[in-house]
Amino acid sequence: MSGSQPATGQERLGEGRTRWRRSALMFVPCTLAVGALGVALAEGALAASFAVSGTAFKVSASEVTAQGVSSFPSSVGGSADDAEPVLLAAVKSGTVSDVCVSLKQKVPLLGEIAMLVRSGADKPLAGTDLVVNADALTGAGGKVTGVEAGRDASTLTGAPGVRGPAGVFGVQAATAVARDVRSTAYSANGGTLTLEKLEIEFSRTGEQCF
Repeated sequence: MSGSQPATGQERLGEGRTRWRRSALMFVPCTLAVGALGVALAEGALAASFAVSGTAFKVSASEVTAQGVSSFPSSVGGSADDAEPVLLAAVKSGTVSDVCVSLKQKVPLLGEIAMLVRSGADKPLAGTDLVVNADALTGAGGKVTGVEAGRDASTLTGAPGVRGPAGVFGVQAATAVARDVRSTAYSANGGTLTLEKLEIEFSRTGEQCF
């Protein structure tokens, strides 16, 4: 409508609340894959923090397990004009098998390149205290136990120390398993990640995990 003001991040989240309610349960078992590989990409199994400013990265994994999960809708972006809706999810501990993370980035002299990181093919990665912001997900199925959907995000206890704003729709679960996960995320932060093998590849062809 002519003359209307841009929607704020909070207003955009309000408009999409119904969609978040439908999708929140599906995100719960899968977010560990995003967090674990984001951490691996950043620090190689040390205490880590990983964020790509304004750039989404793709993650795939054959299987994800998680214990202690909390999630709620949030947003990323530096202002209301560029805010994007995401699901913030935190995992107390879990594992990821056969995982790949990729992103495209412009670098001086080379132009746009793709970076791929792979791990967990021989032995699953194990992670603790992972937090991720993701906005897209597909999976082939799985199982979630101890689910509490519709809990006020400010009262979540699934992942210690992670809570959302009062009045925001929240989901938590005791355990979760998901298979054939594909996700797109904007950031991941973690406590500790343990892995035995890490492969990093750069390409000018634009190859990504999916």
